[in-house]
Amino acid sequence: LQGTVAGVQVVGGTGQPGSSATIRIRGIGSVNASNAPLYVVDGAAYEGDINAIPAEDIESISVLKDAAAAALYGARGANGVIMVTTKRGKAGKTQVSAKVNVGLTSRAIKEYDRLTTDEWVEKQWEATKYYAMRAGGYTSDQAAAYATNNLVKTVFGGYNPYSVSNPVGTDGKLDPTATLLYQDDWNEALSQTGLRQDYVVSLSGGNDGTTYYASVNYLDEEGHAKWSSYDRFSGRVGVTSKVNNWFKAEASLSGNTANQYGPLAEGSYTTNPFYYGRMMGPIYPIYQRNADGSIATMADGSPAYDMGGGSSVYAWAGHTRPYGPNSNLVVTLPLDERSHTRNQISARVGAEATFLKDFSFKVNASTDLGDRYYTTYQNNKYGDAEGVSGRSTKEYYKTRSYTFNQILSYNKMIGEHNINALIGHENYKLNIYDLWATRTGYTISSNELVAGSVAEGSSSTKDEYTLEGYFAQLSYSYANKYFVSGSFRYDGSSRFAQQSRWGGFWSMGASWRMKEESFLADASWLDELKLKVSYGEQGNDNVGSYYAAMSLFSIEDRNNANTNGAWFSQLPNENLRWEKNGNLNAGVDFGMFGNRFRGTVEYFMRKSSNLLFSVPIPQSSGISSVMQNIGTMQNNGIEVQLSGDVISNRNFTWTMDFNATHYKNEITKMPTDANGDYQEIISGSKKLSVGHSIYDFWMKDYAGINPETGDALYYYDKEDGTRGTTTDRNAASYYYVGSAIPAVYGGYTNTFKFYGIDLSVFLSYQIGGDFYDSNYQSLMHTGSRGTHWHKDILNSWTENNKDTDIPRVDYNNSNQVISSSRFLVDASYLSLRNITLGYSIPKKALDKIGFTNARIYASGDNLGLICARKGMDPQQSMNGTSDFTYVPTRTISFGLNLTF
Repeated sequence: LQGTVAGVQVVGGTGQPGSSATIRIRGIGSVNASNAPLYVVDGAAYEGDINAIPAEDIESISVLKDAAAAALYGARGANGVIMVTTKRGKAGKTQVSAKVNVGLTSRAIKEYDRLTTDEWVEKQWEATKYYAMRAGGYTSDQAAAYATNNLVKTVFGGYNPYSVSNPVGTDGKLDPTATLLYQDDWNEALSQTGLRQDYVVSLSGGNDGTTYYASVNYLDEEGHAKWSSYDRFSGRVGVTSKVNNWFKAEASLSGNTANQYGPLAEGSYTTNPFYYGRMMGPIYPIYQRNADGSIATMADGSPAYDMGGGSSVYAWAGHTRPYGPNSNLVVTLPLDERSHTRNQISARVGAEATFLKDFSFKVNASTDLGDRYYTTYQNNKYGDAEGVSGRSTKEYYKTRSYTFNQILSYNKMIGEHNINALIGHENYKLNIYDLWATRTGYTISSNELVAGSVAEGSSSTKDEYTLEGYFAQLSYSYANKYFVSGSFRYDGSSRFAQQSRWGGFWSMGASWRMKEESFLADASWLDELKLKVSYGEQGNDNVGSYYAAMSLFSIEDRNNANTNGAWFSQLPNENLRWEKNGNLNAGVDFGMFGNRFRGTVEYFMRKSSNLLFSVPIPQSSGISSVMQNIGTMQNNGIEVQLSGDVISNRNFTWTMDFNATHYKNEITKMPTDANGDYQEIISGSKKLSVGHSIYDFWMKDYAGINPETGDALYYYDKEDGTRGTTTDRNAASYYYVGSAIPAVYGGYTNTFKFYGIDLSVFLSYQIGGDFYDSNYQSLMHTGSRGTHWHKDILNSWTENNKDTDIPRVDYNNSNQVISSSRFLVDASYLSLRNITLGYSIPKKALDKIGFTNARIYASGDNLGLICARKGMDPQQSMNGTSDFTYVPTRTISFGLNLTF
């Protein structure tokens, strides 16, 4: 969906095989409740993993954005609805289709530009010199001598990749006689070129009475990070039967099992290969080395890995790596395990009867059953869990959801008047079960809990959620020109107390096909012109807790003589109620010049009220805060979707598709304090306050450096209302310094067809917005020992380089690099998402061998990214912040589709 549908923003899809992305429709609907859209698969809400549905099984995907379209889905559709329709059989002879797709995966985004070994060594010397001058009071010459004499033993932890004992002289330059004896590339050692295989076989057919569709799919993908992969086996079968002229029934059943393996691509260096490979200083080897730089061996002749010293029994004598001691991911990742097994079954059944000519009654039932089994194992030989002889956690997570609805419809055509009405009822239930346990003390290489001798912890939970709704809709049209509709839904949610459980939500819409009017009859160039407007209100009950309105106790083992105890954890909240979304949509659809140029332009306003905030209450209650419906927030935006057939003839067509979305987000109401003033809530790099968006950056404002000393400067508010500058991080003031919300985002596609050849080129883009590049910040440290540097650090302040805005490197100087506007960068990007080139074999040639269709193709995904800085990925998150996540994957694949 990224870049293909106006108003839909897709971010956060990482390179981890099997990972899911974050999707937002028309901005942000809530601060503390869910912003996720509702997935509806074959007419029923879907609780499973959307990645479990093979792409080849999907007939169509549509996005319901305005209230008139999504209102019938009630509370769960407040953030928009993504409708997925799977394939069904068609009347006719049985057809068999097969798809084979094989490709290679690699890293899509190059690493940040970092220093060479020689540059890094000299810069570490420089950081040590300035540290000695600042912290030790040394003169420049004394500090230079200190840096030279302590560089290898103290700063490098005993590591020296050069042929001389003191590789850097007192002039700060590398000894010209020094030879580099070894150079290991950690990123290369932790990465691979993966193989991706995707196979699908489907069978479909039927007659006028009964149609059927069945498919099986196998997907196997190796990640570009070693020891990461994803495999999925799925099957689907569906039958639709028209029993007679007034009754039909349909049923579908799908199931899949998937296994995901991968490193923990977030957080600290001891588990994250992307953090580890990026931040590891270039002098630190994967293997222990002999004096000549050759790889040292163990007694059995195997290579001796360098575990970084520390407390490890495998430490290299005299070597303690300042960065990540007692670790080596090349060794530990294959011994560790982070796996995730998912099994899922989805069933959909329905029956429809027509009666009294214009009436029909339909009953639908569906269920999604999911089981997830997680294993996290840290080996007993090296790394974080060496001290406890290994650690393993097992978790079993089970979900069961059920939907049952009944719909009575009336459809009547009277002359040029068409009336369509329906009423219905729906029940929904979700059960969630969770069980986990952790053990340590592993004497054998096994991740099973039985092999651990020490029980560290265990627990289990059960959650239940139910929703009941009554709904109605009435639509009327006249002469295929004038259309009006209205809907109402009354929902009750188990998340709220009895007196506030039910909420009524509604929508109204109208459209006018102006092209059908007589005054446009002579406009032969105009094929379609339709004006439309709608407004509605929907509720959002996804408030983060299934029991947010109830009085709760927590039961825990608090070392009370091995006896569990209960403590009061939540006050009753009987007034807690639905968050509301009011959605206004106005637009125009048009087509002209034989419908070769067509498009849609829409304006939307989305106002969210009754937003939930945690409000402090007196400590005497025993509880620090309670959730209350207080806030209000608004999104306003414009969407443009355009398509044009630039060239269209028998043998050659060229079609362009373009979409763009612009929106603004603003908080208009917040909780008030005792004086009635609006409160402000700081959360990480953002501050929520009236008049600002939810994604406005709130941080200290970088003011450059003092050119005489190289100290970093930050702005602060003076008593006279003006701004001053300070070198003290604690004295600096906070300011609003940017927003993560872009000015425009969207996509652009060119599709060409020439005889049997087809070519499509798809790009997504974003213009404006800010991105906080914390990865870059980590690489611009002031001398963190053992840690890599970005190339830009070469322009840091020195006595001979004062014309710069990068502070001097200075080990252990906490004022030099802090979270500030210095690391905000333009989030604009242009991404080459896909190129596909295919060739369809002519039908005449296929008829001779009994095939109805054959196509070969080559495809490339995530082929290129242009943005403000090499290495960064502004597509990573909605809120404009980065993490050491699994870098996106580039896939080059070749495929064959056959039908017979």
